Amino acid sequence: MTLRTILIVLLLGAMPVGALAQESGASGEVAATSAEIAFDASYRPSPSVSARLQREFLTRIRWSAGVAARDSLAAAFAERSPSEIWQELVEPDGLTTNNVVDALTAYWVLNWVAANGAYSLEIDSRPIQRQLRAAFAQDTTFHTLSDQQRQEMAEGYILNFLLEHAALNAALEQQDVAALTRLGTAATARFRSQMKVDLLSVVPGPEGFVARTKEDHNTPSD
Repeated sequence: MTLRTILIVLLLGAMPVGALAQESGASGEVAATSAEIAFDASYRPSPSVSARLQREFLTRIRWSAGVAARDSLAAAFAERSPSEIWQELVEPDGLTTNNVVDALTAYWVLNWVAANGAYSLEIDSRPIQRQLRAAFAQDTTFHTLSDQQRQEMAEGYILNFLLEHAALNAALEQQDVAALTRLGTAATARFRSQMKVDLLSVVPGPEGFVARTKEDHNTPSD
């Protein structure tokens, strides 16, 4: 199974990690789960790769949002690296740099919050982190990725997280309902297109993201 397929099963099928291992015929559910929990999705970062990714990101911002937006981000990155800024934001959630799972966990949670308007909801990232680690552990393609490829994946999530986090915070501070609606719509469309996951149909819980129930539909997001 590919990572995307595993994620779809985990997220849309409301299937806990243990149940997925059991259904796939794992002989020892506890051993398999322990192995998944211990799976290492880290990488050895390269400063040159980070610099290239940052340049490419700022170039995209230049053409999508304008020179002023590009220059503002460039000034912020000159003071502190994107990874340092990101680490300060997500450290309370137990997430760290140089790890693909942690980068995707933070990005997934942020987009879910934006899509569902759950701005004040306290979300425990640890179950989602475990869920994604198990998915990566079962993805044989991910095992073959080099440090550079893992870094490109993780830092791509980090850069996009910083951009979307800043936009969401600005809209909240200004109480800009129209902007919040646009950000939520964009997050929903982005995950449907890129991940094949409907953020409006899942909710975070002790098993990570699972399918939304009727009770969830009747409960306010925040």
